[in-house]
Amino acid sequence: MKLGIVSDIHAEPKLLRRALADMPSVDRVLCAGDAVSEYRFCPETVELLRQVQAQCIQGNHEKVLFGGANPRYLQQCQAEFAPELLDMLAAAPVSLEFAAAGARVLMVHASPWRPFDEYVLPRSPQLARFAPLPYDFVILGHTHVPMVQHVGSVTVINPGSCSQPRDQDRRGSYAILDLEQRTVEIRRLRLE
Repeated sequence: MKLGIVSDIHAEPKLLRRALADMPSVDRVLCAGDAVSEYRFCPETVELLRQVQAQCIQGNHEKVLFGGANPRYLQQCQAEFAPELLDMLAAAPVSLEFAAAGARVLMVHASPWRPFDEYVLPRSPQLARFAPLPYDFVILGHTHVPMVQHVGSVTVINPGSCSQPRDQDRRGSYAILDLEQRTVEIRRLRLE
């Protein structure tokens, strides 16, 4: 089973479309949060995720948009955009756990421990905290920095951002996780 993983799209449908077109055939698409920006809802981005039946979780930007931090903007979105598009992200969980192809997977936006908003970067001392977790793969977003780190028996994956990379490679990125082969590939895209 192959999973395509995107994160931190931040309402950039053109770049999401490019990532989805570049993606090889996958069984499922996952979005590790921040499909939209806290003050910019993009129906086209959400529609693209809906068309590929992506399983999304909420990131910090969805939490701001739907969590009451700016009720006027949410009311404006509710008046302007189709309810099914808003509901897709408003009803998304903050984490997703599942088992497939003999692997246990957890997807969270930032970190799986309180305060749930830490930035976990490559070579971070926080990576050691993943080793005792009962998962084979933990998928993160939030940092916009792609990462594949093996910590004990846990593989920590961050697909980076297809629209706003924050590492030395200025190309957007996403990840392909092959659960049967237990391999992860970070793929890069030109932002053009």
